[in-house]
Amino acid sequence: MSDNISRNNLNIDKTISGWSGYLKKKSEIIEIDINKSQNIFSNNDFLTPRGHGCSFGDQALPNNSVVLQSNNLKSIEWISEEVISVESGVDFREILCFLLPAKKILKAIPGGLQVTVGGAISNNIHGKDHWKNGNFSENIVSITYLDNKGTQKKVTANDEVFQYLIGGMGMFGFIISAELITKNIKSPWIFEKSTKLENKEAFINFFTDLKNNNEIDYAVTWLDFSSKQYLGRGLALTGTFIEGTEVDEDYVKTKIKFNNYVFGIFHHKYFWKIAKIFYYRPILNLLNLIKFHFSRKFSQKKIFYSDYMWIDNKLIPEYRKLYSPKGFIEIQPLVNIENGFDNFFKLLEYIKENKLEPLFPSVKLHKKHESPWTFAGNGISICIDIPVARKNFTKTINELYEFLIDIDARVYLAKDSTLDKKFTNKLAPGFKELIEKSNELNFDQKFYSNMVSRLKD
Repeated sequence: MSDNISRNNLNIDKTISGWSGYLKKKSEIIEIDINKSQNIFSNNDFLTPRGHGCSFGDQALPNNSVVLQSNNLKSIEWISEEVISVESGVDFREILCFLLPAKKILKAIPGGLQVTVGGAISNNIHGKDHWKNGNFSENIVSITYLDNKGTQKKVTANDEVFQYLIGGMGMFGFIISAELITKNIKSPWIFEKSTKLENKEAFINFFTDLKNNNEIDYAVTWLDFSSKQYLGRGLALTGTFIEGTEVDEDYVKTKIKFNNYVFGIFHHKYFWKIAKIFYYRPILNLLNLIKFHFSRKFSQKKIFYSDYMWIDNKLIPEYRKLYSPKGFIEIQPLVNIENGFDNFFKLLEYIKENKLEPLFPSVKLHKKHESPWTFAGNGISICIDIPVARKNFTKTINELYEFLIDIDARVYLAKDSTLDKKFTNKLAPGFKELIEKSNELNFDQKFYSNMVSRLKD
């Protein structure tokens, strides 16, 4: 489909972007009305499904299309003792308010609790339990969606389109709701252990041991990039559900409300304006060094679930303001470790040498998934933030993509907004299959986005 095809019925009246604030697009925004869905679909040639706009990528940004938003779809209810029915506009904060008082949880809950269920399915997201529980697809019993005619349909794993709705980047229909199987937990309290990783060997041993550890429920590490000599050292944060005080919905709402204060002290409205003045690599590296040296070798504490999962809200809310007004991009490479950790440490060296040290350098362990378009594999990943205002921005990211190809890595499309189509087959395997299947099922004649325009041959 050519980008200059005439598209009718467009009323360009609102500018939107992804969470990082990089790409900005104008489009009409339509809040979905299920009772009028067929009229909406017949009156608009091309639609872009969108939830809360939490993605760093551009799969929920329009390309001469009308944005169809899920904010009206907020129902959540039990349909059995184990299964809930959740509409696509429900976010994970609301799900936690519903599940935690019942001592229930879902697998693969992301670090950003503003993410909607529709977005979670379309991107087949992962969490800090990926090595153990896999992607969000592990929760899904059924999906109800609108096809390219606006007709409502319900599908399960026996239906072909089911596997393409999951991780299909919004190309295969507008998701209305899903039935999700829940998991029992001891309580919504987490026993968090922090372990200092003194060197590269300690880092490797941590992730090697983690693969076979069934007692730990969540794991993430923070890396110290202050010195190339000590790459690999950092802190490992593990979380395990434990017995604890029962909570009600009001308690959970209080715990997961948006935090306005950076480090619990400075209001984000003012902190990031001041922090931008001092945001230089040497200062960032000095802060990393201080954090590492003043961290205990081992510590542990009991904390509430959201305090472990929603780390940016707890410590550095609205950190994207550090990069305003132009924003930033985030590239999340996943490096295979089946044959060892050498390639991952080559990546760490590349990050250090090219001054790409992340503001929040977290590393996660992953497992394989049967769908080639799902971000998964026997490897570890790290997020790399690059300010758009950086000198030689385009050259920097293209050189990074070429390096990632050299080490046989892949990137997470849900966070990517700059990948060139010439790199797609190497760094985002499976995307070509999504396009081909979308053509075969005629979905791309209705659902279109900036990502499809950017990566489609």
